Amino acid sequence: MKKEKMYPRFWLFAIYFTGFWILYGCFILFQDIVIEDHFDSQPLYLIGGMAVMLARSVQGYKRAKRHEEEIGQK
Repeated sequence: MKKEKMYPRFWLFAIYFTGFWILYGCFILFQDIVIEDHFDSQPLYLIGGMAVMLARSVQGYKRAKRHEEEIGQK
């Protein structure tokens, strides 16, 4: 049976990528509320969606790292 290949670097990139978009959403939300003095819910959707993707990326990274360590022990 062939083992599937795991890519921890990809998941690390995904963590940084989603983290960037969460920070960008926070910046836009701050800019809307403080500077332009109105509330727009679009940054909240961005932050929420990216938070879900960030949680999935962290799970994938941990799984790939564990898989890499198991292969290294064999």
